[in-house]
Amino acid sequence: MAKTPRRDGCDLRECVLVVDERVSGNGDLPDPSEAATRVVGALAYALLRVFQLSASASGSAPTLALRERQAAFAVEEFERYGIMRRRLGAMTQDPEGAMAQFRGPLDAFFEAAPMTEWLDAQVFQYIGDAISTDFAELIAPHLDDKTAAAVRDGLAGRAAHEAFALEQILVVLGADPEAETRVAAVTGAIVGNALGRLREAIIESDALAVVLGGEEHVKDLVLELLGRHRERLERLGLDRVD
Repeated sequence: MAKTPRRDGCDLRECVLVVDERVSGNGDLPDPSEAATRVVGALAYALLRVFQLSASASGSAPTLALRERQAAFAVEEFERYGIMRRRLGAMTQDPEGAMAQFRGPLDAFFEAAPMTEWLDAQVFQYIGDAISTDFAELIAPHLDDKTAAAVRDGLAGRAAHEAFALEQILVVLGADPEAETRVAAVTGAIVGNALGRLREAIIESDALAVVLGGEEHVKDLVLELLGRHRERLERLGLDRVD
């Protein structure tokens, strides 16, 4: 039996409080172009990590058919990363440096992902990967047309992967009602970790606030992310968000 994940990070109140109380300005504000490059770099790196985890999840698939489907999704994730990486290369002469800006919080988030069990991996792909998708969708309208188009292209087709993960989770819940406790624990750990890492990024850099147009819009983004998360929990028959 897999160990129940421990919830780290922060809750919604703590994350929003950081935005409310943070002293704006960690040094000089980046100009809008530099801020956009940093944010796109973070999105590109997140997609690279999503690919890595998606590929590793295939190893825990209970059947060969499911392993093949999971591997196919991993290939698609790498193609999405390629789209974002090419756009980043057009924005800066140092794309690797741009991807490194938020590497610490992103690595902490993805390295905490529970991926050894098939159910846990699908919960992460349904909840954790979706947080990255939601973040990108909310950021896209604040970017220039070419960059926004690349972000949208990089997200194209992810609904099929999300639907697959949801299907796998519901299959397990249908066969074992007690698995609901496990799913609730994993989702809580994922969201707590995600909020904690977002809190770190907000503290470390003004790039997100510059792209969105102000600190108040960062708080709005956090609240929208949590609202979308609640909708996904409802599809699972869960509705608790701390």
